[in-house]
Amino acid sequence: MFIGHYSLGFAGKRIDKGPSLGTLFLAVQWLDLIWPILVLAGVEQFSIDPGNTVLTPLNFEFYPWSHSLLMSIIWGLIFAGLYYLKTKNRKGAFLLFLLVVSHWVLDWLTHRPDLPLTPFTEIRVGLGLWNHKWIEIILETLLFVAGAWMYLRATRPKNKTGTWSLWGLLFFLLLIHFMNIAGPPPPDVKTVAWMGLSQWLIVAWGFWIDTNRVNT
Repeated sequence: MFIGHYSLGFAGKRIDKGPSLGTLFLAVQWLDLIWPILVLAGVEQFSIDPGNTVLTPLNFEFYPWSHSLLMSIIWGLIFAGLYYLKTKNRKGAFLLFLLVVSHWVLDWLTHRPDLPLTPFTEIRVGLGLWNHKWIEIILETLLFVAGAWMYLRATRPKNKTGTWSLWGLLFFLLLIHFMNIAGPPPPDVKTVAWMGLSQWLIVAWGFWIDTNRVNT
């Protein structure tokens, strides 16, 4: 799942106005933001395996430190704790904890059984929605539209940049989403990892948007 994660970041603004959109994006994508770093460092591994699932050719072979259930909870606690120490916003901190863990939950829905429960066991889970192409595409797209609508209800632009920067990001995310679905398999592991690192730019885009919008 790709834009489905970002949809929860958008929706989070409706629940608590404290965290910026960039912080919400950072939370929902934290597992995928540290994953390519661990891959490039040789700590975690995946391979390109066309046909691994209907919607993705990526075979996630070993990624317990970024994507196990236990570590998602630990990352969420660290993320929320740091935010609370800085802001003293309990509601916002709890929201960010849930958003970090939500990444694992959405992956559990879409991945085949490759998600580890802990770094210390061999048990892997996943419902495999990626093997049900149109159901996954429709559900994820609807989730994204709902999240974007909630963000639009929770904020308003304070200048023209606040309008076109948001709509530009929404279009960009949808474009990448459908390119991932329709495009050819990536050429190699390192290309995927570096593309994963580029999501830090989307986080920065979220901070930029929020500086040009105000809460309603």
